Parts: sequence; structure tokens; C-alpha cells
Amino acid sequence: MRSELVGAALSLRVRLVLVEPEGRMNFGQILRLSRNFGVDDICVVNPKFDIGDREVIDFAAGGASLVEKVRVVDTLNKCLEGVDFSVCTTSIAGAPEDPLRQAVVPRAIPLLLPRGSKIALVFGRESVGLTRSELSMCSLVSTLVTTSDYNVLNLSHAVAIYLYELIGREVEELVVGERCAGDYMRVITKYIEKLGLAYGLNQSEISALKHVVNKALLTKAECRVLYKLLKTSYAIYSKAYEKENSSLPDSDDVS
Repeated sequence: MRSELVGAALSLRVRLVLVEPEGRMNFGQILRLSRNFGVDDICVVNPKFDIGDREVIDFAAGGASLVEKVRVVDTLNKCLEGVDFSVCTTSIAGAPEDPLRQAVVPRAIPLLLPRGSKIALVFGRESVGLTRSELSMCSLVSTLVTTSDYNVLNLSHAVAIYLYELIGREVEELVVGERCAGDYMRVITKYIEKLGLAYGLNQSEISALKHVVNKALLTKAECRVLYKLLKTSYAIYSKAYEKENSSLPDSDDVS
């Protein structure tokens, strides 16, 4: 059984990100869960308590030693550095008029992202969750669907479900062929942002387009085609823009 769990854990490498956590008990229980699932990369944005508080240590139990590995920062951007993809969680999702909150369920995440990817799994405040600005920073938005009309779970309970779905069980690959690597995806999403801004899309609409691409199960060959299209489109726009205005910033390339 243990060998199966270790094999599953290798499919996605998780950085657990908590934005302004408010409860010592919850945080301690999350450290315990992190120990359960072998997660030792934990980044916390502006915690509302001392992470080494006695209450935290007591509720962490066997995960108490992870307190020393927790990285505390002042912005979410710092927690998202060095990952291939990021997943923001929310209890408010699926509104047809809101492109930013078109979410996937936890079980879908390891199916959508290439195996071996380093991902940031982002949870918001116990009281108000993540802001729209914070949601727009992520590659995907995810929500838990319950059997009732009340899907707002305790933070540590939600973390437990997500960790199990992402690294606690075996997942079959849905795509035949080599998946698109993180470096290609990063450049593709940069081009989406540049073109979106050029054509007057707002940040929510641009983020929604990025989410669409990250949900698409793209292979490496498909990524190359999409990259070529976006790069060419940006070059055409740049030339047209330069004739009437100043030059645009240099674009990013993938070797």
C-alpha cells in the first residue's frame, strides 16, 4: 500500500499555500495533514498568529516538526515563484456570468496537469477566502462540490480532501503522447495576457482564457502549434501598433 501511495505522490509535487490563515487549530491540523501526505513545501502569506504558537504545535501532533520548514512571506506572488502551475480554491464557483470562477473539481486536477509538475495549491482565509485579484493569479480555479447547497468546508477539512485527490491516490493519464511542459505553458499564457491587454480584455477575461488553456490537456505537439499562432499574432499586432505608436515590449520565447 505504501509503495502505491509513494508512486502516486510522484505524479504531482505539491506546495501548500495558505493566504492569511486565521486559526491556530486549523493551521496545526494542516501541518499534521502535510505530514500524512508527505508535503514539506509549505508557504504562508501573512499569518494572523505566531506559527510556532503552543496551540499550533499541540494540534499538529506528528507534524509539529514541519513548523521549521514553513516559509512565511508577505505576498502571494512570492509563494507562486518556482512552480509550474497554481490552483486557487474557492467555495464560490460556476456563476455563468463570471468567467473567472469557472472551476474544476479536485479530482480533475491531476488529470489536467502533466505528471511531475510542481504545483502550488492555494487556500484563502477562513473568513472570506481568496480575493478576485488572488484568483486571477492562478493557472486553475477549483471548488469542492458537496451533496447539499452548502459547500463551505472548514479549512483543514478542505485541505485534507485536496491532498488526497492530488497525491493520495493513483491517477491514470488521459492523454496519449508527451504532455506540454510547464515552460511552454508559461510562455503561451504570457502571450495570452499580452494579446488580451492589446485587445481590451479585462483581467478576469484574460485569466479565464489562461484557465481554458490549462484545462485543455495539451500535448507538446499541440502546444507548439498554439505557441506559433500566438507568437505570430502578437508579432503582427506589434508591427501594426508600431506604425502609429511606440514599440511594444519584447516578447518571450521558448528555446
